[in-house]
Amino acid sequence: MSIDLDSSEGRKQYLSEKLDDLLEGINDSYGTLLMEELLSRLELTVKDFNDEMKVLCDQLVTKEKERQQLLEMLKTSDGLPAPVPVQTPTTKKSTQPGETDYFESDGDEEEIPEWEKKLAKLEKK
Repeated sequence: MSIDLDSSEGRKQYLSEKLDDLLEGINDSYGTLLMEELLSRLELTVKDFNDEMKVLCDQLVTKEKERQQLLEMLKTSDGLPAPVPVQTPTTKKSTQPGETDYFESDGDEEEIPEWEKKLAKLEKK
């Protein structure tokens, strides 16, 4: 006799046969109830597992699509020109009372790269 584990009915039949073999020592009244309860719990466990796997696979597909979109955005930003640094307005500095000297502030502020802006925009979604 061949075992058909590819179909739901075949798996149920296989498990029923194995449980029958295990429950031969228990009397008929308890054996039937016990086997029915075991089968219903086993079916519930398998259903829960399948549902969880479906959710996980759906999440995996969604995350992969997001990664691909991010990668595509990063690839398209490679051709963009380099950002032009923003100069800060000049400030007044008094060297001596009554005398003023104008100078530009240090350009220590670095421009945020375009890819970081795009990444921040995606994370906000």
